[in-house]
Amino acid sequence: MDVPRVEGLKPKNLIGHGGCGRVYRAEDESAGECAVKIFERPSISPELLKRATERLETGGWPAGVMRVLAADLEEMPPFWVMPLLVDPVDGKPRSMQVSLDDHLGTRSWKLVRSIGRALAAMHERRVAHGNLKPGNVFFDERGEVLLSDWAIGNMPGAQEFHFTDAVLYQAPEQLRNKEGYLEDAGYRWDVFSFGVLAYRILTGRFPRCHDTFHFVAPPAGGTTKKGMQADLGKIAKNLEADDSVTWPDAAKNDVEKGFREWIERCLRLDVSRRPMTMLEVVAGFVAAENKAAPVVEPRKAEPPRRAAERTDGRPDGRVWGLLFLAGGAALVFAVLWRSSDAQLSKEREERRNDAALLKSSDDSAATARADAEKGRAEAETRRAEAEQALSYERELGIARLEASRLIGDQLFTWAMEKGNRSLPPLDGRELRLRRLERYFTDFLARTVDVRTLADERARVIIQLSEISLAAGDASTAGARLREALKAWDTMPMDAAMKLRMATNSLLLALLHGANGDPGAGASFVAARAALTAVPQAEVDADRLNQLLAVLDFHEAKLLAAKGDDAKALQQLLHATETLNRIADLRPDAAVLRSELANCYLSSATILEGMGKSGDAREVRMLASVELVKLLKNSPDDFALRLDLAGCYSAMAESAVLSGDIVGAESISKEAMKLLDRLVVEQPGNAEAVSRKASQLGLRAGIQRDKGFAAEAMKGYEEGIRMLEALRASSPDNGMAAYRLAQLWWQQGRMLGMSNKRGEEIVLIGQARELLEKLESTPAANGPRPEQLRSTAAYLSGDLGHALQLAGRKEEARATFSQAVTLWDNLLKSRPQSEEYSEGLAWCRQRLDDLK
Repeated sequence: MDVPRVEGLKPKNLIGHGGCGRVYRAEDESAGECAVKIFERPSISPELLKRATERLETGGWPAGVMRVLAADLEEMPPFWVMPLLVDPVDGKPRSMQVSLDDHLGTRSWKLVRSIGRALAAMHERRVAHGNLKPGNVFFDERGEVLLSDWAIGNMPGAQEFHFTDAVLYQAPEQLRNKEGYLEDAGYRWDVFSFGVLAYRILTGRFPRCHDTFHFVAPPAGGTTKKGMQADLGKIAKNLEADDSVTWPDAAKNDVEKGFREWIERCLRLDVSRRPMTMLEVVAGFVAAENKAAPVVEPRKAEPPRRAAERTDGRPDGRVWGLLFLAGGAALVFAVLWRSSDAQLSKEREERRNDAALLKSSDDSAATARADAEKGRAEAETRRAEAEQALSYERELGIARLEASRLIGDQLFTWAMEKGNRSLPPLDGRELRLRRLERYFTDFLARTVDVRTLADERARVIIQLSEISLAAGDASTAGARLREALKAWDTMPMDAAMKLRMATNSLLLALLHGANGDPGAGASFVAARAALTAVPQAEVDADRLNQLLAVLDFHEAKLLAAKGDDAKALQQLLHATETLNRIADLRPDAAVLRSELANCYLSSATILEGMGKSGDAREVRMLASVELVKLLKNSPDDFALRLDLAGCYSAMAESAVLSGDIVGAESISKEAMKLLDRLVVEQPGNAEAVSRKASQLGLRAGIQRDKGFAAEAMKGYEEGIRMLEALRASSPDNGMAAYRLAQLWWQQGRMLGMSNKRGEEIVLIGQARELLEKLESTPAANGPRPEQLRSTAAYLSGDLGHALQLAGRKEEARATFSQAVTLWDNLLKSRPQSEEYSEGLAWCRQRLDDLK
């Protein structure tokens, strides 16, 4: 397999390979040697690996975890760039597998604790390693532990699995069901793997199945053993047949005895009795050490000794010394007085001689001045000729500089852009951004006192702000953009530069909006002012109008989130009209189609919230048309297919609400075709999984209404299982939680139809609690607050009805009262809503029936 062509990296030789890929030595132009790990795409889950790596990187890499310098898991093949940790003599990887024999015996307790602390640091960042083995434990230049290759190998989402010695360290439950990693089981897997590795470091043996494991494990100094196959189920069964763990010798002291007890806990086959995370194990080690530490009595402080004083009454020796020095000084002054008169006479004679010499020098100086005047005139002539030549060179240089600026700006955009259709692709985008930032920061430092380069420095500050925008660092980008505006205050700014600065202001506002920053609204106002100030006659007017439409679109989303739906819809319609006009003029501009589809989808969401379901469905049909056009040019684009699937899903839900069951089935079938393929391609994609689960629930509702109860219940259960697993792995996913509450609610209603009132009440109660939690702590990607409140109102009404049918009248009365309050508040926000009026009337009638 070839090394990927990464900008700035020069590939060298192969230094290692395993079940998931190969590692090559490479040369970095700015940072020296590094390692490039090329993954075999079917053997990893890119989404899972990316999410785990981002969690570790956020806030700075934890101690004991190897840094990933750069990565691109979307390329073919995907790869990592890491520090090069090899022996300078033999070139072998500096891993524990290579030096396994050097780490045996009780002297290696320090190594065991270092590995434990590194795993605990990963668990603190909510990342389970899942692939612990000696070959993934490296040592830096100081001999400190660095863990590598997390979330690969026997992991969910991997389509292929090749035998590696990692399975010899894995818990039986991981060997049987790798999908458990998504349900937070990976932490206890790591605890078990740590126990196996620690036992082997300390004893040279595996704690269970040693004879078999020792035969298939790579020998010390090697990284693989060829020709091995793995029956994971059989390995798990053999492990479970050997319940006990014994040590070959007795503990040397109480501390070691305490440490061994914790390793035995790690190796327990009963998962519920095993420590939950490595944080618990590390704390146990510390407690064992503290328990055995001896108590040291504090030493009493001794009073300071005072210097002895002389008390015999005789003069101190220092007095005699001072008297002797005073006598010597008097003798010296007497000698100097006698010689001063002779010295004075000598100095007067020397001054007379100096005066004669000065007169002679004046005459020579006059002659020299005349010669200098003549030379100056000749120099002035030569200077004038040189200035004329320099002026020509300067004008030529300025012309060349202007040309290089234009080329530099184009190359700068190229260097940062990802997926630009008009430019060839470049690899290693994050690495390029860091190098660009270093280059421009160094330029500013070197030219801080060069006034003639003020315009170049101002341009560089703009470029630095654009680098921060590309990297998603809103805080740094904002500060640099303000610095750039200040730098250009004293210099003329043409229309092109004004458009560039305004575009950067818009990008900053979009970044604030995406991050949910409180100042996003003010950023959009500033961006609008900057775009409005650009003279349309002097720039590409369509491009300027496109930027204003994008601003309208994203600002409308903020307005909708604040409840100002009317103004938000007005801005979206204006943005849609503008983008439609520009798209008709430029039918090949894919980005316009994408923005237009987004406008349609956002308009549909707002229309639905306003109770205009029919209008929302029509707008989504327009959005699907635009998305289909985009997919003709990019049929494999995952994001486009996911948007189209979401569009079809919402249209199917709208059709169900309007009573068009035949239309709903047809549209839902198209949505499921897309979602089935998307989930297979990226099983770790939360939005794809969430939407598929929601469609399973919708189809289950249709089957329920047709009388296919068993099929409907199966659909509900499958959708709930998917969403519960997704919520366990991504607890902050608001939309997944909302859809889970809806499926609990629908399944509960179906159970109620079968007279299983107790189960119905439990499920609908769960759903209501989850909705209340979402409303109290709203997630960035969750439904709009009004949508949450209306769903809660419907749900409370159904829960009250279930309680009433179960004979629990007091609870039913309280629940209907809550539903009345919810509907009343919703109706106050939209007094003309028939839906809210009908919901309020129905709940009031039920409440009156219970009195």
